Amino acid sequence: MSSVFTLVPQLVDAMTRLPFLVAVLTKGTALVLLAIGLTRLLGRAPAAARHLVWSLAVAGTLLVPASAWFPWQLEVPMLGMARDAFGTTAPAAAVEPAAANDRGPDLTATASAATARATTPVATTGERAAEPTSAVVPATPWLQRVAKPGTILIVVWLTGVLWMLGRLIRGIASVRAMMQDGVPATGDEWDEIVDTASVNIGASPAGGVVISARAAMPFTYGLFRPVIVLPASAEDWGMDRRRSVLLHELAHVRRRDLLTNALVQLACVVYWFHPLVWLASRRVRIEAERACDALVVATGTRASDYAGDLLEIARTMRSSATGAVALAMARRSDFEGRLLAILAPNAGRNVLTAARAAVIALAFAAPAAAVAAAAPPRSATPNVAEDLVKSDVRADEDAEADVQADTGHAALATTRLPESPVQAVATRSSQSPTAVQSRDRAVPALLSVIRDESASVRLAAVEALGQLADPRAIDALAEALKSDSDARVREAAASALGEIDSPRAVPALIAALGSERVVAVRAKIAWALGEIEDARAVDALSAAVRDAAPEVRQQAVWALGEIESPSAVNALIPVLRDADAETRKQAAWALGEIGSADALPALVAATKDGDAQVREQAVESLGDIQDARALPALTAALSDDEVEVRRRAVDAIGSLELRSAPPALIAALRDRDPEVQKGAADALGDLEDESAVPALIPLTRATDAEVKRAAVQALADIGGASALEAIVALLKDEDPEIRRIAAEALGKNR
Repeated sequence: MSSVFTLVPQLVDAMTRLPFLVAVLTKGTALVLLAIGLTRLLGRAPAAARHLVWSLAVAGTLLVPASAWFPWQLEVPMLGMARDAFGTTAPAAAVEPAAANDRGPDLTATASAATARATTPVATTGERAAEPTSAVVPATPWLQRVAKPGTILIVVWLTGVLWMLGRLIRGIASVRAMMQDGVPATGDEWDEIVDTASVNIGASPAGGVVISARAAMPFTYGLFRPVIVLPASAEDWGMDRRRSVLLHELAHVRRRDLLTNALVQLACVVYWFHPLVWLASRRVRIEAERACDALVVATGTRASDYAGDLLEIARTMRSSATGAVALAMARRSDFEGRLLAILAPNAGRNVLTAARAAVIALAFAAPAAAVAAAAPPRSATPNVAEDLVKSDVRADEDAEADVQADTGHAALATTRLPESPVQAVATRSSQSPTAVQSRDRAVPALLSVIRDESASVRLAAVEALGQLADPRAIDALAEALKSDSDARVREAAASALGEIDSPRAVPALIAALGSERVVAVRAKIAWALGEIEDARAVDALSAAVRDAAPEVRQQAVWALGEIESPSAVNALIPVLRDADAETRKQAAWALGEIGSADALPALVAATKDGDAQVREQAVESLGDIQDARALPALTAALSDDEVEVRRRAVDAIGSLELRSAPPALIAALRDRDPEVQKGAADALGDLEDESAVPALIPLTRATDAEVKRAAVQALADIGGASALEAIVALLKDEDPEIRRIAAEALGKNR
């Protein structure tokens, strides 16, 4: 037991030394930089390959602090220079006082006197204090030895760790509350689709599938018994969307992304101050989502349908409250990149094999091991492990060295630490002059092979030019779009012109849209025109909305919505009667983006469309246009069978801010859906119409907490005697938020 009490202080003592802390930071930074370099080389590899590299880098940062105790070390002379700069070697005056005397009596006397005053022990009862001497320095108590700059940094670090742990625990509690409030997804339809998805993806949810009204979007949670949690709106999804969502979440289970995510969260707790670790954490999450997308497409799911489902989920769902402890399906960060990857021609084949994974892991592990094992030469002072083994034998020398080294550490603490490797790397990354030079060399080289006789070479060159997004490539890409014999190259050229996003490309894209024969190329051209958002393309896109291929019509309609030109309204109105429901829905969205009142009658008619999603979008667009003439149609939509239509309708009515709106909103308070009730209460509170008070008072006793709070807040905003009477009774409500709203309302209505 005594050896344990001896070892623990020595371990802490070693960890609080500045060279140890700097070594950990430097090695952790080097591992992340190594991952950045390797993932750049793997730019066209499967997302799972890049995810593997980033995961290994994060795991490596967690192992770095133990590298001082590795059985073998890679001696690096430069690290020895850094160690000496931080003052880890005791000055000669302390180790060899005799030699110091030879060089000058004043220095020796000063050092001896300072050492004697600092280290002479206090005499106990019946004993005399030992005579001070410079030859032997008594061992200092451990608590005094660790009271140095390194200890201060450890205290600051522990404070951040505790804060991060608290944040993590709050996220876990939030997710568990969602799961407890949820109900299992049961029934023949759910059982069949879960079983089918499990067979297709090769994994099953050990904890089952749960539907929770508190969930903002689909997510997977649970390290040992993964549970898939779906929002309440999942009950209204079609079979295809349910299948896509379950395949994606099961892909996380198959890939064991929950374990990787746990390691990432642990690294963020330990390295909460390190920007590159946060960068690595973000890249792990992004590449995990892309890898799961690739697995979903590989099962045979149509890429365009899957991308549409993701887009719809991201658009309609509110922000996820799961924090980072769960894997939410459609976070909006890097969403555009995910969609492009899904729609890429090789999306379904871009899956990592076991052999390639082993090669990539080895390619990272070899240099990573060298980084972790790097250490100063042994010629100067013993390393941390030797200090621990020999501490009992050399207690006097260690104590003396600490007395002298602490002086150097204290002087360096305010001058060297701001120039930490983390800050230096961040500064170099923000400037990135190498990237600029590489681009200057790459663009001319790629332009020289854009007419290569090999179609695969031309395709690679065009795709690379699109990634560089350099305007110097516009003319060559326009020529490839016009005359290349390979449809894949023409499609890639259209995509590249959209990525460059320059008005110079518009004439070439317009000309190609009218002459192109391949559907996929025409669709990509329409997409590119939407990316550029130039009004000159309106006429060409207006003609394309009558294309025979639904995908071309959809892209053309989307592009017109992006351009937002009122001149496109007349072309879009007939599309609301298109045979394809997705195209009709896209047209309703585009008209809402343009916001012209000329579209009002057509959108009103679309609120009675046979497809629920078209009705939903038409209602939302009427709210965007904000014309009072839409109120009757929106009021009728409050009786729609689809809950999402009713939710959009109540939001749209609220956005109109009409004094004639309260009767419709009061009727919506009786809706069976809590979201509709909450939206109606919010809108009535904004209108401040006292006629709504009698209908709002019963909702102050609602079982749904959000509805209850919205009703109380609406009464507070409306005011008046009857509203205040109901509010007074709520001062004793069990919900503290209700009591707060009530108290504030009474204060404002004095």
